[in-house]
Amino acid sequence: MKYDSDNQRVHRINSVLMKEIAKIIQSEINDPRIKNVVITEVQVSKDLKNAKIFFIIFNQKNKSTEEISLLSKAINSSKLFFKKKLSENSNLRSVPNLRFIYDNTESKAFELEELINKSLK
Repeated sequence: MKYDSDNQRVHRINSVLMKEIAKIIQSEINDPRIKNVVITEVQVSKDLKNAKIFFIIFNQKNKSTEEISLLSKAINSSKLFFKKKLSENSNLRSVPNLRFIYDNTESKAFELEELINKSLK
């Protein structure tokens, strides 16, 4: 049964982090580049010490790889700010180390859809 309770705890922490990080982005971040970030998924490690935060860019169709890389660096350079705000705003005993990762699933799906549409013409 310990396995189930551990899984539930990780799932709950994933949800809390996702909600709180989204709030921080909307209400407390001043960088306009980061304002367009949407959190798609959070994966906390089983030991609860690390969290991968996956994000996309709202209106990302025209974003180059270089722009995405710069945004990724910008948001990762703000991770201590996020960690501080999370410790203030959430009821977590300890906030995991955060790592923001660009979620390219949507752009890959868009590219695949374009290829399919081209092949059908």
